[in-house]
Amino acid sequence: MSKDQKQAWLDYSKGITIEHIKKAYNNPTSFQAEFNVVLNKLVAENNLQSAIEIGCEAGISLMLLNKSLSQSAFLDYDHTILEKVEIVCSDLKFKGTKCICEDMFTMNSIPNESYDLAYNSGVIEHYTKDIREKAIKSYTRITKKGGYVIVAYPNHHTFPYRLSYLIGRMLGKKVWPWPKEYKFYDLKDEMKAAGLNYISRTTMDRDTLFKQWVTKYKITRKFFLFLDKFMHFEGYLTVCIAQKPV
Repeated sequence: MSKDQKQAWLDYSKGITIEHIKKAYNNPTSFQAEFNVVLNKLVAENNLQSAIEIGCEAGISLMLLNKSLSQSAFLDYDHTILEKVEIVCSDLKFKGTKCICEDMFTMNSIPNESYDLAYNSGVIEHYTKDIREKAIKSYTRITKKGGYVIVAYPNHHTFPYRLSYLIGRMLGKKVWPWPKEYKFYDLKDEMKAAGLNYISRTTMDRDTLFKQWVTKYKITRKFFLFLDKFMHFEGYLTVCIAQKPV
């Protein structure tokens, strides 16, 4: 990760308060809620007991999943956001939680094959393919044999989001405050390079498509809803699932 990108996320996290995290947990976004359905289904069907959210930031996704697990690990390189996550987990009386301040490309403190599920959302899109491969190999190392690696990211192959992203970036950080995102369809190559068995790519959360920068206004939202009748846009969030061989 470049120093500029790392600093951008550190700056962004400074504005996240303990109250904000609690509010987000009680009122998750549509993509968090729909992603949680996928995660819960996988956990239940495969009797998974432990999970780590890599690059967790506020950790909302894993908080939503916590009750289905025996062990929940929140990993991020920003110790200040993890301190807030730790307080929230204690206040909400979550069980079996731990916070790990590590770089996701090394995770040196975590032994091989530690978790049934390693996943993240809204992280991998900020990296080129060679760096994505390095990251997913790192995720794979800490995943148990027979366990799962799941990676979710914004879908640049759905027109409303792609247009919002391009125009937002063009208008500057006040409109689009996050670092650059790369456009890729799936992670099949990267997951196979990590020795994983690629299972599927799916998309979800069409609701967010019509709340993006370009589509949040009444007139443009109506226009894109009209286009959707013919183009059947994919959802905002892409989710790729793979399994580590036994």
